[in-house]
Amino acid sequence: MNKEEKQDQGKEQEKKEKQGQKEMRFRYADRSDVPLILEFIRALADYEHMLDQVVATEELLEEWLFDRKKAEVIFALEGDREVGFALFFHNFSTFLGRAGIYLEDLFVMPAYRGRGYGRGLRR
Repeated sequence: MNKEEKQDQGKEQEKKEKQGQKEMRFRYADRSDVPLILEFIRALADYEHMLDQVVATEELLEEWLFDRKKAEVIFALEGDREVGFALFFHNFSTFLGRAGIYLEDLFVMPAYRGRGYGRGLRR
């Protein structure tokens, strides 16, 4: 098999994989998502073998994310199911003289990895 045939085969495989996936979408979390946000935080902590260190509660998350607006959450969705999340907050660089974003956590459920959700959440 020559180089062009391998490239064509790779493109065809990628096309087949994409056809098997549901549409990838993203949405911002709202106050009603607090229990789901905590589920993702716990799933991340469990993955990192740090579940015993999670002290966040739904009440704390609601206060800091939605009352005080100190951070934001975006979910990655496959169909109607949330399969990943990113928690971030805004910062400011005095040296650069401009605002930025600090990505605190990014987590995609293991069954949905390798499908571009993590990459999509970083965009």
